[in-house]
Amino acid sequence: MTNYGTKIAKSQVLKELLIEHLPLMSNEGSSGESPSFPVFDLFARDYLQFAEHELLQLKNDSSKIEHIHLINCVSHLKRAIDCQLDVCLHVLNIKVFKEKNLSFNAKLNFFKAAGVFNSFSLNRFNTIRNKMEHHYQIPKIEDIETYFDFVSAFVSVLESMISMFCNFSEVILTHVYDKKRDTFAIWYDFDDIPKITYSITKKSLNLSYEDYSNASFDISKYPKSEDEEEDQVTVTSEERDEFPYFLKVLLLLARKDSFASDKYILNQLEELK
Repeated sequence: MTNYGTKIAKSQVLKELLIEHLPLMSNEGSSGESPSFPVFDLFARDYLQFAEHELLQLKNDSSKIEHIHLINCVSHLKRAIDCQLDVCLHVLNIKVFKEKNLSFNAKLNFFKAAGVFNSFSLNRFNTIRNKMEHHYQIPKIEDIETYFDFVSAFVSVLESMISMFCNFSEVILTHVYDKKRDTFAIWYDFDDIPKITYSITKKSLNLSYEDYSNASFDISKYPKSEDEEEDQVTVTSEERDEFPYFLKVLLLLARKDSFASDKYILNQLEELK
């Protein structure tokens, strides 16, 4: 294993590696895991349904205490967000937030650093909730309708992230050139202390690039060279300054050549906090 030392962060090394080599790499394959979900009586979609019910009651109710439905709606939307965050952390097997009783904003910042979403709108929603809970202000229905749509999208985004792990908890990219084959792999281990590892394997091949690129060529029948080098770098969820960026890289590479161009991925990789 290569020792990169302590002066250069692992995330910085990974960033520079991918910025230099990603445009040359092509997808080689991927694999996934069946996620483990928590045992809850209610999930985010249930709370969204409750919030929608309150909005419908508000539109159909001619009573003079309509603000009750507004307040209930805000509470249900907040529970939907909290629940979806906790489900995702459970799926990722990240326990530090629960063990250390870290705040709602700490959870948001983790997923923001991982590139899952931008927390600007969520912070605005939290401002509305705080005004209601701590300053006893009644929220405006226009704000609640806007944030109902936003929270619905938020829940869907995190559902999509979980679904992605079913097929892309490991991503493999390759670059073949001058009778050499470089392989970059990155994968998520759902251990008691989760970790993300990437490896770089450099191998000499006894065949040309044209042979390797030929769709009808069976590489398994071709003599292989024993000349091989491999480096591995691992971060655990306890490395809180490094782990989110590694997760961001894995999620970005899972979208390569399907939902995101190399240009987009490289632009996102540049945003190392």
